[in-house]
Amino acid sequence: MSEEDDIIRIQKTIDDILGAKSSLTKKRPIVKAKKLEYFNIIMNGLAHLNSRSLGLKHDYKIDFMEYDEPFFDIIESLMNLHFNKQQRSIIEWWLYDKFLPTGEILILKEEKTGKEIPTDTPDDLWGLIQQYEKKDTK
Repeated sequence: MSEEDDIIRIQKTIDDILGAKSSLTKKRPIVKAKKLEYFNIIMNGLAHLNSRSLGLKHDYKIDFMEYDEPFFDIIESLMNLHFNKQQRSIIEWWLYDKFLPTGEILILKEEKTGKEIPTDTPDDLWGLIQQYEKKDTK
């Protein structure tokens, strides 16, 4: 069954229960889902820009870090407006320290249990920083 068939079946069931004609519309994205989507775009974009700058410096001895610095300063200021200190520390670690130039990837572990904390994707990172949303002031 396709999604459209499921929708028709659900609508028919609702019509039968209500005894009247009804209509279904697609759910509008909720604010949290949109924030996650924007966060993913930002993190993937920043990771790409950082990787590109480091690659150019390593492969071609072209240093774009000074050129990119004003953009990163603006982005950092926007991060300061939106995230608290703990959240920013985690984001900065993910962007600049997690992925080493050697190809190695650092992991986070819980201090008490030693259990690995998932931080492979921006989705993982979002879940982690949400835990610190109310724990610290800006």
